[in-house]
Amino acid sequence: MAFNQALLAILEIVFAFGLIGFWIYFFLVENKNPQKSKEYLSYERSFPVPDLIWLTPGLIVSAVGVLLHQAFGYILTIAVSGGLIFLGLVDISFNFQNKQYTSNIGDSIMNIFINLACITLGPIFIIGAAQYIGVL
Repeated sequence: MAFNQALLAILEIVFAFGLIGFWIYFFLVENKNPQKSKEYLSYERSFPVPDLIWLTPGLIVSAVGVLLHQAFGYILTIAVSGGLIFLGLVDISFNFQNKQYTSNIGDSIMNIFINLACITLGPIFIIGAAQYIGVL
């Protein structure tokens, strides 16, 4: 069954803007919250550069390539998808070790949603791109 390439591109763009939205929220709200632990804030502050310099532009450029049916779009999709999977797994590890899933219901829902999006959409993006380039 062929993966819908337009859907792949739309999901990449939505995810990219979701990352931007998360960082706007983080720096306007979370980063100023005195109830957040020093460890949590230090951990989160290490991710804007990879998220906003690599993942976000990569998702947008790959989506454009996919919409134009260009090979670079599919290759870049695979590359950034590995980053999404890595991000999701690192977040899950941190969240379990630091009991972030039980801190409060709002944070727990947000963490679970973000983590599941990364570890679910990453492989879906890889499969969609791999089908186009003939690997699957």
